[in-house]
Amino acid sequence: MRTLAVSNYKGGVGKTTTAVNLAAIYAARGLRVLLIDLDPQASATDYFGLYDRAAADGRTSIQLLYENAPVSEVAYETEIPNLSVVPSIIELTDQNELMLREQRLRFALDDCAGDYDVAIIDCSPTMKRLAFNAYLAAADSGMVVIPVKLDSTVMRGTALTVNAIQAIADALRMPVPTFRILRTCVPGRMTNAEKTGEAVLERFFPDQQLANVIHASSKVCEGSWQWKPVSVFEPGSRPAKDYEALADELWEAMA
Repeated sequence: MRTLAVSNYKGGVGKTTTAVNLAAIYAARGLRVLLIDLDPQASATDYFGLYDRAAADGRTSIQLLYENAPVSEVAYETEIPNLSVVPSIIELTDQNELMLREQRLRFALDDCAGDYDVAIIDCSPTMKRLAFNAYLAAADSGMVVIPVKLDSTVMRGTALTVNAIQAIADALRMPVPTFRILRTCVPGRMTNAEKTGEAVLERFFPDQQLANVIHASSKVCEGSWQWKPVSVFEPGSRPAKDYEALADELWEAMA
């Protein structure tokens, strides 16, 4: 099973949109996909209408991480064939992270590796053990994708995320997970601020950027408003095609 963690400590960069669209695309290709929501905001959970049901059932990423529940007990099937989701709820914020083992998610995914072809983790935009769990889960046969928007503050979340990936690997004496930077909301014509952001990325991460980018489009916003991946809401749109190409690139990179 290949594992993708989607993370950035700066909000509003298309993190959940990327995770949900990649999950839907891989599922449509016949792969068995597990999407894990580790964000207390639960946006990925809302995409599939699972929040109230998961909260009532007590089957969430809280049980997976803190109560040692296996994936099979907390994952929900969705209306998209081949796609299962481990949902999140706001109470994830209240958990004592000192009680969370850094490799809990890694071990849980190892246990269900025969049930899925790819696991995609939507991370919280905070530098906590939730994110560390995702990074370590992606350390072997996976990758951390860091979505960024090109502006003058592009390095704030990017540098924090990269430093955290390297720090947790060093602390546990594990290989540093592979990471790649994904440029999102790329306009047809860039402003000076966006050109500055692109130049900064080229300076500090010349070899860690994905070739494919996600272009800005109102279709992404329309799909998000209806809680649908753009690849499902408007499959022929430019961002849908962008995500299809990104899915190809990532799959080949993890081969």
